[in-house]
Amino acid sequence: MRDSIVQVLLLDSHSKLQSVFAGRLNKTVPKSIAFVDHDEVYVFGLFDGNVGYAAVNTRKRLVVIDNAANGFTLYRLDRLDAIRTYLTAPPTVPVPKQVAFGEDARLIIGGSDNGRVYLFNRKSGELLEMLYHSNTGLVQAVTVSIFMGLYELS
Repeated sequence: MRDSIVQVLLLDSHSKLQSVFAGRLNKTVPKSIAFVDHDEVYVFGLFDGNVGYAAVNTRKRLVVIDNAANGFTLYRLDRLDAIRTYLTAPPTVPVPKQVAFGEDARLIIGGSDNGRVYLFNRKSGELLEMLYHSNTGLVQAVTVSIFMGLYELS
């Protein structure tokens, strides 16, 4: 929530919400939450525009974050040092952009404030493709899914 509270709710079999956990974060607005294993919750926050959205791959124990400075940065879930940064055009609008893993974490896919969607090879860092959505518009929401064996970007 915008007031720095993280709450986990459970939707029961009668379509009723039950509170499982709630807590307040200091100096952070939660932007992304990931459930890892069965007992860990990771919360990634935004404070003064320094961090955007995050995506977690639990199988490979990786997290990629919109770093709000020059692209997307990859980390291991259990370490604070960066593995690699995937460089994009410098942002002109300080808004968080979504980032996602694709093809079983072989790809890093992220939005931008310049109308482009960036596709990177996770291991090499190579920019594979830029998809042009518009000339100037924000691409803040990116979702990757598997459908009938084909990968789609929406």
